[in-house]
Amino acid sequence: MDLAEIADRIALRELVERYAQIPDDRNYDLVADVFAADATLVGPGFELTGHGAIRAAMQSIEQYSATLHCVHNHLVEIDGDRARGETWCIANHLHEVDGRPHKLDWGIRYQDRYRREPAGWRISRRELRVVFEQDAPLQGS
Repeated sequence: MDLAEIADRIALRELVERYAQIPDDRNYDLVADVFAADATLVGPGFELTGHGAIRAAMQSIEQYSATLHCVHNHLVEIDGDRARGETWCIANHLHEVDGRPHKLDWGIRYQDRYRREPAGWRISRRELRVVFEQDAPLQGS
């Protein structure tokens, strides 16, 4: 592995971490820094293309009082200006059910495709695969 590949791997890891910042910080302006303009985001029951659609869908996270997306494993295969990867994530969502605090947890495996653009690496396609889901009252609430 040469220095250029190491730099690409670091940049791709930072890219998936920046993605997690968008919902947690409610900073939807970062969508253009993370996704290619023609990117596709796919998940259970949806397929979105382009910054506008992705941004609007990500804003639906505001139904939760807080979120915390914890990025774990990240594997990539780089081929020039293209790459494929898989990103593991635990996504925590705080909300209320019948006036009681609850926490919804998702175990997610993102299937990613990346493209190097003049401004740097961007996600060109991200598929969200939910491995598990658990919604329960918060202890002590």
